[in-house]
Amino acid sequence: MKQLLLFIAGAIFLVSCNNNSTSEAGAPAPLNTDLLQQNLKGKVKTVTQTSTTIDSTGKEKSDSLTTVDSYDEKGYSTMSQTKTDSGKITSEQMVKHDAAGRVLEYVTNKNGKMASKLETELDSAGNYVGGKTFDSTGKQDGYYKELKQNEYGIVYSGKQYSMNGKIKGDFNMKYDKTHFLGGKNTDSTGKVTYEGTAKVNDKGDMAEEDVTYLEKGTTKTEKNTYKYEADDEKGNWTKRTKYNDKAKPVQVVKRTLTYYN
Repeated sequence: MKQLLLFIAGAIFLVSCNNNSTSEAGAPAPLNTDLLQQNLKGKVKTVTQTSTTIDSTGKEKSDSLTTVDSYDEKGYSTMSQTKTDSGKITSEQMVKHDAAGRVLEYVTNKNGKMASKLETELDSAGNYVGGKTFDSTGKQDGYYKELKQNEYGIVYSGKQYSMNGKIKGDFNMKYDKTHFLGGKNTDSTGKVTYEGTAKVNDKGDMAEEDVTYLEKGTTKTEKNTYKYEADDEKGNWTKRTKYNDKAKPVQVVKRTLTYYN
């Protein structure tokens, strides 16, 4: 539900979903926490992330956005808020879980009003079998089916339909355990709206990405690399710079993390 994946139509399903899995040591351990899926170490309470674009002269623009992600003590996401540099909340996402960490509801608000909602559908084993989507008026406008998920509770493949049964799009993403490696997304006509590959570094953070996507009807291609310049005491990165295919810096992201005692 973060970063690049937000503009993928199926990204809303890239959330924790099932199981009381077993660790390699044999002890029960939940593999579906958001902290694990987002490669966060320690008992993270909040992540405050500010991103700023760098112009062609190498200067930071005055277009910074700040996102504050909140987690409960079990490691599951509860809320994500995006703010302008003046502090105005432009959007927020709220997540409801059951006792096992399965997502039951995902609501997106924009400028203080509901913009969309997802209600998940689970089978008796706690796996996703579908989901209902609702518009800003609360009216159902679509649904998900044919979902596939891995052992970490990440739904990596599925199809979205309109209420008349016509397909709106599908997604098929690739993962190495919890690490995103790219994939493909198509629209109702079968046209590719996103296709890409990604690589992670030895810490599990994204190191490279090569993507093609549609933005307002225009196809765009990006080849980016990421350099991590600082970590906190838990080993979570606190500063990252993105470079384009000409090795020019295009974005700086800074993070501050708080932790439960």
